[in-house]
Amino acid sequence: MDDRTSTAPSADEVRAQLDRITASDEFSRSPQLGSFLRFVVESVLDGKSDRIKAYTIGVDVLRRDATFDPQLDPIVRVEATRLRRTIDRYYAGLGAGDAIRIGLPRGSYVPTFSRSAADAPVRDTIGDRLWPLRWPLAAVAVAFVAAIAAVVWLRPASAPSGVATAPSGAPRATALLPGNGLPTLLMPPFEVSGTPGPRSISARSLQETLSSAFTHFDLVNVSLEPASRAALTGSGRTAASAPHADYRFAGSVEYSPDGTAHLLFRLIDGSDGSIVWSRSFEHVAADDDKAAAEERIVRELAGTLLQPFGVIYARQRIKVLNGSWTDPRYRCLVEVIESFASFDPAQYARGRDCLEELTARDPGFALGFSYLAALDLREYLYGFGARPGTAPPLDRGLIAARRGVELDPESARAYEMLFVILFARRELAAAFDAANKAIALNKYDMRLLGAYGARLISSGDVDKGLAVLRQAGNDGTVRPPFEEFFLFLGEYLRGNMTDAIFHADQITNDSFQLGLIARALAAAARGNSDAAKAATAWLVALNPAWRDDLRGTLARFFYAPAIVDRLAIGLVVAGLPG
Repeated sequence: MDDRTSTAPSADEVRAQLDRITASDEFSRSPQLGSFLRFVVESVLDGKSDRIKAYTIGVDVLRRDATFDPQLDPIVRVEATRLRRTIDRYYAGLGAGDAIRIGLPRGSYVPTFSRSAADAPVRDTIGDRLWPLRWPLAAVAVAFVAAIAAVVWLRPASAPSGVATAPSGAPRATALLPGNGLPTLLMPPFEVSGTPGPRSISARSLQETLSSAFTHFDLVNVSLEPASRAALTGSGRTAASAPHADYRFAGSVEYSPDGTAHLLFRLIDGSDGSIVWSRSFEHVAADDDKAAAEERIVRELAGTLLQPFGVIYARQRIKVLNGSWTDPRYRCLVEVIESFASFDPAQYARGRDCLEELTARDPGFALGFSYLAALDLREYLYGFGARPGTAPPLDRGLIAARRGVELDPESARAYEMLFVILFARRELAAAFDAANKAIALNKYDMRLLGAYGARLISSGDVDKGLAVLRQAGNDGTVRPPFEEFFLFLGEYLRGNMTDAIFHADQITNDSFQLGLIARALAAAARGNSDAAKAATAWLVALNPAWRDDLRGTLARFFYAPAIVDRLAIGLVVAGLPG
């Protein structure tokens, strides 16, 4: 008997661990995932691994009928990636100290069983090498035919403009690579030195909290490296040697004799091993509130690294621009996200076209559907790319947003997009339900919190909305113009023109229509009629609807009639041409 066989968990140990996992909160919220995991584990333990096929899982576990075709319906693939992510979360939290680990290697539905580092000697086994290959993609699919029917009805039947179509007989587009096209961030265990005191911050608890927080951001896959693998390679290992790690988040905790800790965190680029970011915290003392000390650190790191326009996104954007990142799904997401900042109609159109093409090619592209909903909302609000002959943009957006939630019910971004679409449709109760769900899924996403605060102000709850927006700005990142506008609006409605003018002055993008409104009203308040007229003239040049139907256009953005009235009067006074 070889070493691996002699230390492999017994069937009874695996079944006990299976019971423990499926009874956890992570799995109790999704019984279907528990059934999936139980089916594949029991099949292996019963010596029936050959039963673990996509068709069998689809029919026996996911209740598809006998006509189920895994090539047409991606339900098994997306549920498997959702299962991998949920397993990751379990072992990052409640299961961090479990002796037995059940894994589901990427590219396979056959589970692996191993002992944790504390329960087995460290060896470079096949199971160890497979462990970092998990790419979390939380997704649950609805019926493929229904989704395609909705897309056909709501989207143009012809190929999107701007996307080259292949002539008859030409080769088809290159097949998409497995996975979701997003970069992977590997999180090995922290290096710890010194001895913690009774009031010291806990290195293990901090890592668990960071891991859990990071997995809730949508533009990166987070993979956890077990202690056995990290110990094997030592502290000198670079991200480049970690399979499928585009980035490596390395952390160290050094305890001083007085119980304070020195923390050092680094982000390492897996393509070349370079350190692209680092942050240290000196003399960290938890005192009597260890949770609060952890929370401050996690909020800062999550905001800096993983927010939209954070360090990882900025690094990835460079790779997209220089051609070193080639997956079309991520490239398309970058195009769309950049269009949010530029307010460039041409960039908006390119992003819309590529998302429509890619969601047709990959019906499991959850983020693609969610961001498609965001583009539909922009078409409705700003008049970008109106498409006669198709369903109204908010109808298309609602279908896309719901599809994003169905594919990835653990995605805060998916629920955020559902929230903003429902709000624009004036379905406020359902909208704020979706917002609360999004915030519960990722309380560290300050841009999500900013979107929530803005809609609170729009609905007339000015004081609460301002408080939420200020909280959203506490992560140290630069506020986007959208949030600056609603800070302006809140103060303007309260009659605090000094602060309102301050926030209007922070908006410098001449293509942001709401920003031009803020600048026009601020200029009028200063008595600068020429600047006010120039801002309103440019506003009309960007979107004539501001002149042709002022109140109707304002009502697209603002739910409360009193806000529409106040802004309409203010814009006319500022010189809006009529």
